[in-house]
Amino acid sequence: MLPKNSTFSYNSIILLMLCSVLLTGCGDTPNPKPFVFNMTRINQDGSENDGSDYVKKPWACVRDNQSGLTWEVKTPESGLQNVNNTYSWYDPDQNTNGGYAGKDKGGVCTGSNCDTDSYIKAVNAIKLCGLNDWYLPSRFELNTIVDTSIPLPGPTLPKAYFPESQAGKYWTDTTFKTRRAGAWVWRFDQGSDYVTEKSEALNVRLTHVSPKKPDMKAAPK
Repeated sequence: MLPKNSTFSYNSIILLMLCSVLLTGCGDTPNPKPFVFNMTRINQDGSENDGSDYVKKPWACVRDNQSGLTWEVKTPESGLQNVNNTYSWYDPDQNTNGGYAGKDKGGVCTGSNCDTDSYIKAVNAIKLCGLNDWYLPSRFELNTIVDTSIPLPGPTLPKAYFPESQAGKYWTDTTFKTRRAGAWVWRFDQGSDYVTEKSEALNVRLTHVSPKKPDMKAAPK
């Protein structure tokens, strides 16, 4: 038998039923499917690497066969391409720096002056994977290797191709339009982008584009 305050009782029952449905639905939410990458491993001399074990048969770059972009692969060894090296954002070219050059020599690294400009020049000098026109990727280009199905703490990229990777923050070449002292960064711990000061010391992964026009997957909003 319902109490005199039947309106309250009916409302309470409906509320409990809704809570039960919502909680059950949350438990049935499927995990996002991982993005399928189509990549080729490349040796230092530019030849293709047919291995998949980085320890036994290391590669120096990977080519994304969907976008046409080639990416550098970091190394655990101390030196120019060490995975832990950091760099400040610096571009002295007024035609490409968005109106603000940034900060030179602001990172902690080996093999260069620890800013993006000097690192690009150093990698081009060694002709990584037979190429000498490496550059800092745009905000949209770096997004093409982000796998948002990978949860925290990441790293949110295909480790089968990028075995030595930081779940950290990586520079893009894209200056923030409303604040020239800032640039866009991709966070590889959670697969999202944001803006920070160009003076920050962050990670870098360079890219090279083939004659094929990149076919970008979902560009960030």
